[in-house]
Amino acid sequence: MSRNKYIAIAVLLCMCSALPAKPKAKAEPQLTQEEQMRSDYYLYAALDAMDRKSHAEAYFLLELCYTVNPTDPTVCSLRGSYVQNLYGKEAALPLFRTAYEGSPQDYWYRYTIAAYEAGQRNTAMNVLKEMEKRDPKNIDILELHEHILLHENKHKQALAIRDKVDKLTGEPTIQSVLARYETYRDMGDEKKGLEVLDAYLARNPNDGRMRAMRTDIYLKDARHAGNTAEGQRLLELQLHSADVTLHNKIKLLQMHSDWLGYDAATQKEWLLDLREQYPYEQDVYQALLDHEESQGHISAALEISRTMLTMNPSDAQLREKIADLMRDDDNVTPEEVGRFVEESYTMLPDDPKWGYFKALRCLQRNDYDSALIVMENAVAHAEEPMVRLQLLATYGDLLGHAGQYEKAYATYDEVLKLAPDHLSVLNNYAWTLAINGGDLKKAEKMSQRTIQKESNNATYLDTYAWILHLQGQDTLALFYIKKAMEYAQTDSDGTIAQHMETIQQSLQQQSEQ
Repeated sequence: MSRNKYIAIAVLLCMCSALPAKPKAKAEPQLTQEEQMRSDYYLYAALDAMDRKSHAEAYFLLELCYTVNPTDPTVCSLRGSYVQNLYGKEAALPLFRTAYEGSPQDYWYRYTIAAYEAGQRNTAMNVLKEMEKRDPKNIDILELHEHILLHENKHKQALAIRDKVDKLTGEPTIQSVLARYETYRDMGDEKKGLEVLDAYLARNPNDGRMRAMRTDIYLKDARHAGNTAEGQRLLELQLHSADVTLHNKIKLLQMHSDWLGYDAATQKEWLLDLREQYPYEQDVYQALLDHEESQGHISAALEISRTMLTMNPSDAQLREKIADLMRDDDNVTPEEVGRFVEESYTMLPDDPKWGYFKALRCLQRNDYDSALIVMENAVAHAEEPMVRLQLLATYGDLLGHAGQYEKAYATYDEVLKLAPDHLSVLNNYAWTLAINGGDLKKAEKMSQRTIQKESNNATYLDTYAWILHLQGQDTLALFYIKKAMEYAQTDSDGTIAQHMETIQQSLQQQSEQ
């Protein structure tokens, strides 16, 4: 078990105070058959609840199990984890001790970590000594002992434990060699640590992984010394090495480019070289895509992303990326965008985002029936709140256009539950009510909210003025329609002008009566 794994588990457990370590022989209380059946039932039910991530239920069942069988090691260990999260380390530690006493081989590790993290070093070390006596060839026990010694900066003692591990394995593994190297490095003896790596390579000259690690260390040394010539040589070795993964090659290039003085063109050359090495790997294309985009080369980034799409046509995230690049690329024509939308919708018909774009394409062709069908399907598959909100808003407008007013109102209501101040929906809802003989008072209230939020929005002012006119409040309506005309940047279809003329005529007729 690696040192990093020990650290991760130690952090996760966060166990606390310990009691005497050495397990004492105890007389196990005898359960009746009925009690054993109840205990087993509660335990299995608790494990099932944990699998379902129903932790409150699991804790309750473990509590019931504990009342029946308070010495069961598994129950105590599981209950201890919950007690620790709820009540803290001090409350949990006795449970881990009981688990250890009941089954040392299974729970020594958890109890040792808990005791050590609680500051009870002697207890933790006593557990380790006891377990080493019981199982002297258990490498996990030795490596935890080593980890604790390293944590206390007792490097020589840790190296002695490492010697025991190597003796048990027969020949040092690569993990053991790296552990020894890290120990010497922590001691400040980098030279000795490198000798350990070199000795391993002398015995195992074909170990590519270690050879790559060793070169990486030389590369870091060159960077520390500011030796760019040596750094370039070593980086080239790594980038062409079959022992280094593509992921690490890209990482090395990104990490060392600045201090080696590589400009954007040089970095691109290396990425193209990697693409030659790995022509079917998405990662290298992604690195090229990121590079071109960072340089503002949108057309080049778009070309790369299209190549990536041929490798994985159903990649929804990549298709969204391409759509963004097409939007930002002045060389892309509306026809190209349309074809890509059609293609993406065909490939991903249940993706709500592409359903939305497909519906907009239908609307551009004035095919409202198809747009309604596509949008209905998109709404049915939309789970992400913001996406669903946008789809519902458009769906409501389509339903209103199709004359399905009650369904449109219900859709608008759903939007307003999610976003009470959705201004475009408030406006469209109010307008649909107004022009179709709906509740004008309700429409007025909704429309009024829009102009309170955006008092210079010509569309919202026009809607409000028209609703006032329909209620016979033409003097007030004239005030708001004039403001709409004032703020309107364009009135291409003449709607606002027509409304203003109608309101003025209505006032004129009233004055003549």
